[in-house]
Amino acid sequence: MLKPVSCIPVVLLFLAAPTLFGGPNKVPARLTQARYVALAYDLGDVMLSEAEAVSKPGRVLPEDREALNSVRDLIEKWGRYVITIRPAQAELLIAVRTGRRASAEGGMRIGGRRPGNAPAGSAATGGAYGLEISSTDDMLSVYEASGGGAGAPLWREQRPGGFSGSAPTLFDDFKADVEKAAKRP
Repeated sequence: MLKPVSCIPVVLLFLAAPTLFGGPNKVPARLTQARYVALAYDLGDVMLSEAEAVSKPGRVLPEDREALNSVRDLIEKWGRYVITIRPAQAELLIAVRTGRRASAEGGMRIGGRRPGNAPAGSAATGGAYGLEISSTDDMLSVYEASGGGAGAPLWREQRPGGFSGSAPTLFDDFKADVEKAAKRP
């Protein structure tokens, strides 16, 4: 019978094995096989593609636009993926979300037709508002593209200041993980 003390080295070897021998790959093979990607804004309740953001500029914060442009530039320099403006043609959807504690939006609608049986020419008025509370961490997410939208999540990381500076660390981590996975048999 083994003494409890003699089991400790065996247990430590099993715990250290993933680190010592390369461990399981946290990057799905799909990330190394894909060629076409679309970029999007993660608004918390919905993904908004770059093309959709053109017609809804008020939904995207300036910080998110800056982060997406930075990620776009880095993907183009990397050369691994081709960016398509049509999400339906993409194999992957790469989404950015800058950290924020809270954001609010509001608006007023004047004009248009009242719903229901209102007389022709009558004007409608109304207000619109929204409030969001979110993480203060920046987040980069990669999804399997599904019919032009986000499918299964494949890779995600978040951290404070992840899109700050000339080389966003979130993108650097994504790139390193994909390149490491591509080298594995």
